[in-house]
This record gives sequence, C-alpha cells and structure tokens, in this order.
Amino acid sequence: MSAARRGKDVVIVGGGIYGASLAYDLATSGCKVTLLEAGEIAAGASGGAGERGVRASNRDIRELPIVALAQRRWTRLQTDLEGGLGYRRIGGLHVFDIPYGQRRSEVIDELEARAAVQQGLGVPTRLLTRDEALSIEPELSPGVQGAIYCPDDGVADHSFATRQLASAAEKSSAKIRSAAKVDEIVSENDRAIAVKLSDGERITVGDELVLLANSGIPRLLRPFLEPHETLPVWNIIPQMLFVTNPEKRKINHLIGHRFRKLSLKQLPDDTVMISGGWGLDHGEEGRLHGSLTASALNISDAVATFPFLDRSAFLKVDGSRIDTCSIDHIPIIGRPANIGNLLYAFAWSGHGFAISLGFSKYLTDWITSGEEPAQLAPFSPRRFQRRAPHI
Repeated sequence: MSAARRGKDVVIVGGGIYGASLAYDLATSGCKVTLLEAGEIAAGASGGAGERGVRASNRDIRELPIVALAQRRWTRLQTDLEGGLGYRRIGGLHVFDIPYGQRRSEVIDELEARAAVQQGLGVPTRLLTRDEALSIEPELSPGVQGAIYCPDDGVADHSFATRQLASAAEKSSAKIRSAAKVDEIVSENDRAIAVKLSDGERITVGDELVLLANSGIPRLLRPFLEPHETLPVWNIIPQMLFVTNPEKRKINHLIGHRFRKLSLKQLPDDTVMISGGWGLDHGEEGRLHGSLTASALNISDAVATFPFLDRSAFLKVDGSRIDTCSIDHIPIIGRPANIGNLLYAFAWSGHGFAISLGFSKYLTDWITSGEEPAQLAPFSPRRFQRRAPHI
C-alpha cells in the first residue's frame, strides 16, 4: 500500500502545545506518530504558571483565518476531550484611549478598519463606545475611550491543555517519549532518515520528520539550510507578573490595550496576571534577572487601565519560558530546500498559543496529503528570499 493511501509514519520533535496538538491530529487521522520531547510535556514555552490568551483581536491580518479556525477547535475540543482543555471563552476587549498628539478621528478610523477586517476574515468583532465598554467591564479606567470587542476570545490553562492533548494523542495510539533530546538529524539522499538522541540512541524517521521544538530548531536546521534560506529569528523571554486582588474586584474579559504592551487576565483564584510583551534576561548562568524597568512599565500600564490594581500586592514574576520571535512577528513554517521530508514550524513570537489548534490542522493536511495548504503560504520562509524580477 502506498504512503499516500496508508497513514503516514511521522516523527515529531517537541512536546509543547504544537507538538501535542499535531500528534493528536495526526493520530486521529490514522498516522503512526512518535513524539520526542527533551524534557517533560509542556516543559518549555507551553508550560508555566497562569493562563494564556486565546485571542484574535489585534493580530497580524495574515493570522486571522488561522485563529478563526483555532477558536472553533478550542470550543469543540473543550467539550469533546475528557476533562477538556482548561479553556474558558470569556470574550476579549482591546481597549484604547486617545494618545497625546493624535486626533480622535484618526484613532477611531483605524480601529473601525481593523474591526471590519477581523469581521471579514471570520473573527466576530465589534467596536464599542466608551459607555458600552464600561457597561461590560465596569472596573476599567474612566479614561478609556472604547474597545474592540471579540466575543470568541478566551483564555486557557496552557500547561493543562498541552498535557491533555498529549494524553489524547496517546489514547489514539501516538507514542510519546519524554527525556528524549534530539541532538542531530541524519540525512541520506536528500531525506531525513533518523534522529540521534543525546544518549546516542538512533530513532528511524519514516515518511516525515516535523520540528516543533521552538528555540531548539535553528541548531537542528543549520546543517541543512542553503545560503539563500534566511531564518531571521531570535529568542525572547516574556515576563509574567502576578498580583493579588484584595478587594475581589472582577476583570470579566481578556484585556489588551491598543497603545500599551499589556495583556491582563483574572485567574480562577482571583489572582491577576499581567503580561504583554516586556521581557526578562536569564544571564550567563541561566538565573532569572528581573528587570525593574519592565516590571514598572507593566504595572504602570496595568494600573492606568484598571485603577483598583494600585492597591494590589506583588506575588511573583515568571520568566522561565523561552520563545522565538521572527523579524515580522509571525511564524515561520516550511521545508528546507534540500530535505524533502522535513517540515518545521516555529517563531511564534510570543502569541502562538492561541493559534496552535489552527496550525496543527493545516500541518496535518500538509503531511497527509503532501500538498502545502494555501492557508500556510503567508508563513513560508520564502517571504525572506529575493525573487527574480519578471522580464
């Protein structure tokens, strides 16, 4: 029986939300799947404290069709998988004020355009006035002038969701191995034929090898890239702050801000999680070096948006999870030119968790059909390559 007619034999490297969701999708499609994780499932960027946003609002428009699919799948799998995914569809508000030096009409016109594009690309979206925003989120600062509202946005316990998808993949016959760090890809005749683990074990690659190990991908890919294959990426360490909520106030939605690097969510235990893009440094010895500037900016932006947070107490800062960022802040998904059965996807740029279930569906389609889905074309590394002019 040909590989096109039988289930593909696929080795996946990386046990985060992408590896786990792809393993689940491939296994339930009839593929033979082996997932290799260097540590434990959800030990990297997909793990850690708190919750992650499952948002569509304020994304690069190339990601909107992917996130629209992902949000439908988050809702369905929350119901279909035993125990769910720890997903809560609470809606999202991307609030705004009028920055100094900008005309109100300019801000409103821009946000109306964004709301129209999001709606047109499958993401239910509405622009709210100040009074409408305050009516559903009364603790907001009175200085807020309105919000883009996405009712399908939500949050999820990222560690739990990743482990649940890995467990569901195993129940569908996927083989998952932890403490299996891949050190090298072995190739022959322009194909990956095996991977070597750090303990010397060699694991045979069948039809496909998929790299989803995030910050580990550049090292594994480097021997196989041609000079023209540019991957402009670097590592980031997003900062997560956790503060108390002594007055038991309520933040009802996933909150972002148009003009501030801010993401706010209230966890089930009433703790408030503050993030949004400020980063930390681990230093040469790997120990966390907290940035007072980053913390001050994050807290200042949070208090300016929700004044009651000025009476909160600091609990902790988490900067334990490394992510990869691309030059244009959207993912990179493709194949190296000279290895036909190697597929890679990374550079989630700090906001990849929400769209994982959309990308895993299209990656599954690519692997099982052999045809690159048109929906993935905007994320191809070809966008970084010079194209010959038409003559």
